[in-house]
Amino acid sequence: MATDVTTGEGEGESTGVEEEDLISRLPDGVLGDILSLLPTRDAARTQVLSSRWCPIWRTAPLNLDIRGYIVAGGGRRVSAGKISRILSKHDGPGRRFCAPLECFFDLGGRYAGALDAWLRSPALTGLQELEFHLGLPRWRATPPPLPAPVHRLASTLRVASFGGCAFPDGNGGALRLPVLQKLSLLDVKISEGTLHALLAGCAVLESLLLGDNNGCSLVRIVSPSLKSIGLRPGPGEIKVKQLLIEDAPCLERLLLLGSGFSMGMVISVIRAPRLHALGQLAAYDPTLEGSQIVSVATMVQNVKILAITQLDLSLDVVINFLKCFPCLEKLYIKTTAVGENNEWRRKYKNLIGTLDIRLKNLVLTNYQGNKSHVNFAMFFVLNARVLQSMRLELQHGNPSNGWIKKQHRLLQTKHKASRGAQFDFVPHVISSPFSLGQVCAEQVHDLATADPFVGFHDWI
Repeated sequence: MATDVTTGEGEGESTGVEEEDLISRLPDGVLGDILSLLPTRDAARTQVLSSRWCPIWRTAPLNLDIRGYIVAGGGRRVSAGKISRILSKHDGPGRRFCAPLECFFDLGGRYAGALDAWLRSPALTGLQELEFHLGLPRWRATPPPLPAPVHRLASTLRVASFGGCAFPDGNGGALRLPVLQKLSLLDVKISEGTLHALLAGCAVLESLLLGDNNGCSLVRIVSPSLKSIGLRPGPGEIKVKQLLIEDAPCLERLLLLGSGFSMGMVISVIRAPRLHALGQLAAYDPTLEGSQIVSVATMVQNVKILAITQLDLSLDVVINFLKCFPCLEKLYIKTTAVGENNEWRRKYKNLIGTLDIRLKNLVLTNYQGNKSHVNFAMFFVLNARVLQSMRLELQHGNPSNGWIKKQHRLLQTKHKASRGAQFDFVPHVISSPFSLGQVCAEQVHDLATADPFVGFHDWI
């Protein structure tokens, strides 16, 4: 750990004096906390540094992520025995244990038994973060039950993600997680009553992600602490049909995940006075009649950030949203088709003078620059008086300077209603695909991000 240093007396001249290893002088507890933040393999390798470092990792809070072994192995299957040996030799408390869906594949489907044994290990006593997934429901008739050892870890878990398992019915065996702050349920089988009992046992829960679960057509939220909810209703028969926010005084954002999955789902917000971010709503009906949007919009007046998805870009739909959400400041729109005509000068001649458009930021994904999209964007260029920025994310390629100049002319940006408004044409960059657990969990659980829709173009 010692290193040679060079003095400033002559450039390049070395005194041969060794700098003191201040890191190794730190207390064992501090070094252990540092190692617990490193990837598992990197932390384990510190044992070869010196005799001083040799025992640190084994007594440090354990951060065991099985994915690190799969990637490092060049695609080879992870050995369940190797994970078991790590757990048997580790003397420190458990901090994090992560074995997500990709680990299920590498264990050839024998994951449930191995996971049960791992969770019984003394090395995981006091565990704070737990993530596992036992496989997608469509690959098995009946998912395996929630591993019983989870109950012994429940009192210390602060972050939990359960996937591919079934929760037993009845309040008698309900899982109680008194210090849990972040919870994800992905591809699990759980009844309405069991889900409600589970949430009732999470006294300080701040963020909740529900994705593609089965057995729960109604999700009812009563929570004094929840700040963020993410829901992917799921396809077909397993779909959540109703979301009822009954009492959530701290709720700040409600995220609907999965393009089109929220269509036909009824969302009722009875009490959520702090809710300011909502989306993505599937908006295909210009009247909003008969859709889930009416139930939300008539009850929520404080929404400032909204994200919607449209097949055909429709100004009629968006104007109805502006009426429903009078405090809206930032609007994200994702469209995939050519769009409607969106002629507005005659149609909305009488409305323009009375409609209070408070939009400061507008983001339009898959902008094509055709007549429909130009007419749509022009409405806000000429009528949004406090607009600060309009971001037009292009459907194809990098635009030429000539094309951009033409768009400015068509949009009449020289006559913009807001003198300080900026207009950006941005090429759409296709990101690598991510799983529901990765992208959605980041959006739902990262409460430090004020706007959860940054990167909305990559949502799935």
